[in-house]
Amino acid sequence: MAMGKLYTLQSKIRNMKKILYAIHFLCISSIAFGQTSKDSLLIRETALNYIEGFYSNDFKRVEKAVHPELAKRIIVKDTLGNYMLKNMGCSELVYNAKKFKKSSNQSSDLFKATIIIFDISNDIATIKVTQNKMSFFDYLHLAKINSEWKIINVLWTRTE
Repeated sequence: MAMGKLYTLQSKIRNMKKILYAIHFLCISSIAFGQTSKDSLLIRETALNYIEGFYSNDFKRVEKAVHPELAKRIIVKDTLGNYMLKNMGCSELVYNAKKFKKSSNQSSDLFKATIIIFDISNDIATIKVTQNKMSFFDYLHLAKINSEWKIINVLWTRTE
């Protein structure tokens, strides 16, 4: 009989531990999800400043979105199949945003950007930005610096 009471007590202790672990997990999860929700909105705003700013020649929005030490890269291939990595920094991107000319053969559809957030971990994030007006898409790495999300790295490719 004492053995039965001991087993019951051990069983109750195991159940209480499981409940405490579950409560602990839920508390940590709710804190993480709350931060991610706010950060998700700020990350989307940064991405829209980047892509809409470029399309609309609003270089101030582009400057706001990117870190001054931005590294934007594309892999280019010549007709012989040779590859190279082409680099662009913040100043060249801002210059291009000022000079960008919309294609004359574009549809009359409104500009639409799609942002997919792959991951937010601590103060860094990885996202993909596509849009319906220019023949490229971007993979972006962002970092939260002084409470602001900034684009640090861009790997992009043409879609044509």
